[in-house]
Amino acid sequence: MPERKAPRRPATNLLGYHAKERPQFWVPWSQKSSSSNRIRPTAGNLDLLTRESRQCLINFANYQAPKPTSWLPVPKSRRAAVLVALFVGRKGDLYVLLNRRASTMRSFAGDTSLPGGKMDPEDKTIEDTARREAFEEIGLPIDRNKAPLLCIFEPFWVEKQLVVTPVVVLILDTSLRPILNHSEVASLFSHPLASFLSSDPPFPKETELAEVPYHTYQDYDWHGPPAPVKKDKDSKRNSNSGRSRSGAGSRGVFGAGRRRRNRHTRNSEYLVPTSDSLSDNDSENVQRQQQAQTRKMRMHRFLTGREAGGIKPVYGLTAAIMIHVARIGYNREPNFEIDPPPFPPATGSRSATDSESSDWDDEEESSVPNTDMRIAWAMLNRPSPMYDALVQEGLDKKVDWRRARRLLGLDESGKGPVKSTSVGRREKARIVKAKL
Repeated sequence: MPERKAPRRPATNLLGYHAKERPQFWVPWSQKSSSSNRIRPTAGNLDLLTRESRQCLINFANYQAPKPTSWLPVPKSRRAAVLVALFVGRKGDLYVLLNRRASTMRSFAGDTSLPGGKMDPEDKTIEDTARREAFEEIGLPIDRNKAPLLCIFEPFWVEKQLVVTPVVVLILDTSLRPILNHSEVASLFSHPLASFLSSDPPFPKETELAEVPYHTYQDYDWHGPPAPVKKDKDSKRNSNSGRSRSGAGSRGVFGAGRRRRNRHTRNSEYLVPTSDSLSDNDSENVQRQQQAQTRKMRMHRFLTGREAGGIKPVYGLTAAIMIHVARIGYNREPNFEIDPPPFPPATGSRSATDSESSDWDDEEESSVPNTDMRIAWAMLNRPSPMYDALVQEGLDKKVDWRRARRLLGLDESGKGPVKSTSVGRREKARIVKAKL
């Protein structure tokens, strides 16, 4: 049978990354030419950038995240990354891509989030994880020329015992079109980056949301150890006098105790003092521990202007990441308080001699636990997926457990808070002798 000479069909764009139509944003040709109607696209529409947006990109490029804590390693199986994909809008402002998770997802179904996921064994860097997850979820190409890296931020902690690292990129190819993985992502939309620093909405409010504020927040208790109360001048004097009278400060108030579960602390267990006889110094420590303040967390919430269409507000981890990214980029603080109120400073009168004492601290202490504290608590509050991953990957021996306990205000045995009273030379010698 003779071969049929069929006309050759043009190659089709099977992957669908690039649309055949003209890119969405165009700028006029900067130089004069014979054709007055001649126009060309600019990479990422950088010519449209406002002065503020341009400086924001420069700040991202110059940003260096703090180095991770060497004595608190994080297992690779408990790491995750999200991609903060920015692009230039029509008026030169920066926008971020957000997606609505599919309703069939096992966790956070229907929530508004950034594209991302857990780190796979084949991922060499955390940037590879963020780009791979964005490619799988929304079809953003992994090609670094189309979306170059701006910076990598410090990690964030989530309650599922994952350490999430934001990776910021800038989309330069404006001809890209999303390809959604509908098993994970239901829809994709954008939101102004600068609006995460303001309590005023960047869009006209809908009739149904006329009385709903654009930005709200909610404070809740952290389920970790409470923060020890700093001693003031009077408590220091009483503590020293009590030690000189009884000498019982060496035993420590949390040396012996019984376990009591608090229904407000989930699976956390604390050691409380028993009914044994206590000295004056021990009683004072018990009273101080009872007055210890619980650390607070604040969850922010931003409307998207698409709530009528089923899009949930930006809240939780995504809101915390976007606030931090916007702060660094625009180099300014938001017009609302990010964290809960700090702990009040130590009370009492302060004299000239007290100013040279290291035990006196009149500065306000933050009531928010940092990422290292939350990671350390997940490792110490066993059983936990974080500690199991440490053992499986052989990283448990690289953790400085003593520093981790002291970071949380726990003693070296992990059985209770560190005593706030200072230990004298005789007491140190007795402890060393007991260890030997």
